[in-house]
Amino acid sequence: MSSTEGSVGINAWANSLPGFTGILKQRYSDFMVNEIDTSGTVVHLDRPRAAQVPSTSDWRLAPSSTPAASSATAQQQALTALPHPEPQPDICFPASTAANGSEQSIAAANSNSTAQQAPLQQPHSNNTQANPVANVAQDVPYRVSPTEICQTGNYADGFVTETLKQTAATAAQPAMLEGIAACAAQLDAVGIMCGPSNKQKLKVFLQSIFDFQEAINLPRAGSLKRPEHILLDPITDKAQRTAVHNFFKQYSPLPKLGTSTVTGSGVSDYGGKPMSVIKVTYEGRGQKRKRDDRGGRGLDKSAGRGSDTGGKGAKEGPSKGIDAGGQWGRDWPGGPRKYCKFALAKTNMDTQQCIGLLTSLIHCKRGVFATAGTKDKRAVTVQSVTAFKVSAERLAALNPRLYNFQVGNFDYTDEELHLGQLQGNQFQITLRELKAATRYQIEAAAAALKEGGFINYYGLQRFGSGSVPTHKVGATLLRGRYEEAVRLIMQPRDGEREETAEARRLYLEKGDVTGALSKMQRHLTAERAILEGLSHSGKDNFLAALMRIPHGLRTMYVHAYQSYLWNAATSERCLKHGTKSVVQGDLVLPVDSPQAEEHHANGATGGERSSTRRAAVHVVTAEEACSGVYSIQDVVLPLPGGQIQYPEYKEAEDHDTSHQNSIYHRLAAADNVSLEPASAMSDNNQAFSLHALSGDYRRIVVKPQGLTWKLLEYSNPDEPLAVSELEQLSGDKEPAALQEGATGDLLALQLTFQLAPSCYATMLIRELTKMATSTAFHKNLTQKSGEAECAPADMSEDSAN
Repeated sequence: MSSTEGSVGINAWANSLPGFTGILKQRYSDFMVNEIDTSGTVVHLDRPRAAQVPSTSDWRLAPSSTPAASSATAQQQALTALPHPEPQPDICFPASTAANGSEQSIAAANSNSTAQQAPLQQPHSNNTQANPVANVAQDVPYRVSPTEICQTGNYADGFVTETLKQTAATAAQPAMLEGIAACAAQLDAVGIMCGPSNKQKLKVFLQSIFDFQEAINLPRAGSLKRPEHILLDPITDKAQRTAVHNFFKQYSPLPKLGTSTVTGSGVSDYGGKPMSVIKVTYEGRGQKRKRDDRGGRGLDKSAGRGSDTGGKGAKEGPSKGIDAGGQWGRDWPGGPRKYCKFALAKTNMDTQQCIGLLTSLIHCKRGVFATAGTKDKRAVTVQSVTAFKVSAERLAALNPRLYNFQVGNFDYTDEELHLGQLQGNQFQITLRELKAATRYQIEAAAAALKEGGFINYYGLQRFGSGSVPTHKVGATLLRGRYEEAVRLIMQPRDGEREETAEARRLYLEKGDVTGALSKMQRHLTAERAILEGLSHSGKDNFLAALMRIPHGLRTMYVHAYQSYLWNAATSERCLKHGTKSVVQGDLVLPVDSPQAEEHHANGATGGERSSTRRAAVHVVTAEEACSGVYSIQDVVLPLPGGQIQYPEYKEAEDHDTSHQNSIYHRLAAADNVSLEPASAMSDNNQAFSLHALSGDYRRIVVKPQGLTWKLLEYSNPDEPLAVSELEQLSGDKEPAALQEGATGDLLALQLTFQLAPSCYATMLIRELTKMATSTAFHKNLTQKSGEAECAPADMSEDSAN
């Protein structure tokens, strides 16, 4: 049975106006959500195709588009930044011999290029001003790459053809200048760290890798040898070697290079003792991408650790040399910006479900993608996503294969999205088949909402949809009753598959851990973790089983109880003191304070931002309450934790204003939960404690920003009353009800507004309509849309629950 408002502490209203009924979410487009990014821009999806950004993999062969008159200096700098062929380091290639006697293909190119430095002749040499880069190309040392060798067929001697000159001329395209300059700067850093000889070795090694990457997919490329490693000159200082190792780990624009310290390489000191040297290994791909055994596109096994498509390593984060589409180094179209940021629009799908489908189609790890948060499932939502080294072209190509969601509005950025990194959400909500005494009643309710706001409760979504609300599990954990908590999590749920229901029954009724685990579905993370823990640690070690639940999911139960206490405390405060004015003992965080402007103070985000907010909270004095210096929008209440301050309300019959007499302590005591430090509790309760959380503050009343509304008349109960962005992309026309002069027997209310993060739109709808917000209530309302018994939720009854 799902939660009701009263069971999670939602019992008060911000105004006493009469309510009305309306059907919510009859169509998915009746509930549309667009994320607002940190710059205040509403995220939309109106460009599903990738921008036509030239691929950097073709920079040498593309026609020159550089303006002729103004770029000679930049071109000269770009060309001189390219690695020169001498001196040659000892670059190691695989031991196997290639066909066509081309074992010397790269080496021949290196040696022959210096021997053939005669000026190259343009076909139209009498018109030197037509391409001022020509003179530059003649003066700059440049060796033949395997790309040109493959194209010309001159494998034996690497003969320089006319292609070389055009190649050199196009090397200074603006798209490549930044990457070349960045590489040159990092090579200078290597020179500072470990000397000019090692810098030169690395330059030539990188050039051989770039050449190899260019030619690997060309015809006749089978003769090319994959560069494997070089040995740097000895570095005696260990700290200096560590700095070199860290350099290669942290600098992502380089190809995927690994480093290790080796001895016995033939390098010794004056006494004959072997010296430690740094081995730089190329860990990139070794051959064309191919179909793996499962039919998916994969990479060869020689790619090395971290080079699987877009995966994240244990310590280094996403693999730094390759994107999930197999793009390497210079092939990456984003240049130094290693994340592709795009809009994800979905209908009736979970955010994580969409991400999971993208990862399976691209063959990468889930950690490649990042979002600022999840969005409602039963809705049409648009939000930002970042993908590490997955190109816009690769993502856009998936759109024809995606069902109920699309991606678009691509851009490249150097920052990954993080949870909570948004300014809020914009909503467009349509309530259908309104039942009210008059139209004026509806208009008055909307106007009161705009003027006075709503109580900022945590909505029912916060407490889960299972048979046992998550805050009940949290309270049980905080009491230290771990066996009871396990049994609550394992309780059956409505609508589950028969196999899952059988798994729960096997454990709850027979204690059969092995049988239950064999039948439990893999997506039920908490249940499987518990069963695996009991199987591994013993059937009676319930705490160990609970601790196997992933940390984020495990703490969700405690956070849900934290939210329940906030809801219940807010209800008591509003029922006792109203929602119009500030009273003595209230905690305030002024809306216009720097902390409030930056962080909104609407949710528990933790970290430095919450710490700043905690320090800025103030207890209202009697004089301040009378003066009206603060408004109800300034009032906050705490989410319980070890670093927050409780309100200090002075009751008429009790002069004690200490925190021990606070609303929170009385509510927690009713559940036999302590808010005291773990050291003051019994040993059995050490694992879970509210006091161990830092806590935060949340506003009790918020106003929706930019609230507008309109009444719509229509005739067909299932008629579309809004067009989603996905429908617009499909070419759907504007619904008839939105056209001027539309009439009908049915009435709908369409609201548009913005809310800060962690504010629940369902709580706004509750305040507006005085209806319950549970799924069961609205399903019943939909089924009985024409019957009189579907009345607004009774305020007194809801308050008593």
